[in-house]
Amino acid sequence: MSAIALLSVFTLSMTSCSDDDDPVAESKIEFKDAEFGHHNSKTAFVGKDIHLECEIASESKITAITASLKDKDGKTVATKNYTDSKYIGVLNVKFHEHLHLSADIKEGDYRCIISVTNERGTTKTLEENIKLTMPEANAAPAIHHFEVNTPEAKAGGKITLTAHIETTAPIAEIEVEFHGEEEYPVEVEDFNGKSGKVDFKKEITVPAECTPGSYHIHLTVTDKNGKATTEGIPVFTITK
Repeated sequence: MSAIALLSVFTLSMTSCSDDDDPVAESKIEFKDAEFGHHNSKTAFVGKDIHLECEIASESKITAITASLKDKDGKTVATKNYTDSKYIGVLNVKFHEHLHLSADIKEGDYRCIISVTNERGTTKTLEENIKLTMPEANAAPAIHHFEVNTPEAKAGGKITLTAHIETTAPIAEIEVEFHGEEEYPVEVEDFNGKSGKVDFKKEITVPAECTPGSYHIHLTVTDKNGKATTEGIPVFTITK
């Protein structure tokens, strides 16, 4: 009996040690509905920013999200870590940010990478080729000092947007977009046909169907030649 008891203790001890040595099971991370550049254009302008968006689903809580841009030699020319509470400690999230590109980056082909790590140590990347050009080469309208008069408003409430627009070709269309979990566009026709230096100031009604939460506000100006420029306000809150 003593021998049997000793053997049982030994077996349990070996089982316990084996369990301790087992590797932690991999926790999957998946991406979908990715956009690199506005409307997934896979392009951006030097000195501006690049629109990044995707749905992230992780089997364990997210601990880190990083976006970076690398040149053909693998050198990082732009990077940012995103530590907002809406991204960290969650399983599923819509990632929507704008990675700033400095004015000293050269035109050319680059690789944009979104990297996600979860609490089980799994890291997965989403990558896309990006072409950078100079704004002057595009000859599209320029937007400067895009601002909103308040950082938050209710759905159905009023806000005032201001910006300085410069365009050689007449303006054909201006769109204001509230971009959160869904996209809510608002068309502005007051400035159609204007060219040169245009002071944009417009009271906008926040779409009543917007749900409360964090949004970006995009201002897109398109000229009669079909060339367009978008600028964004990265933090805006719609309240109940």
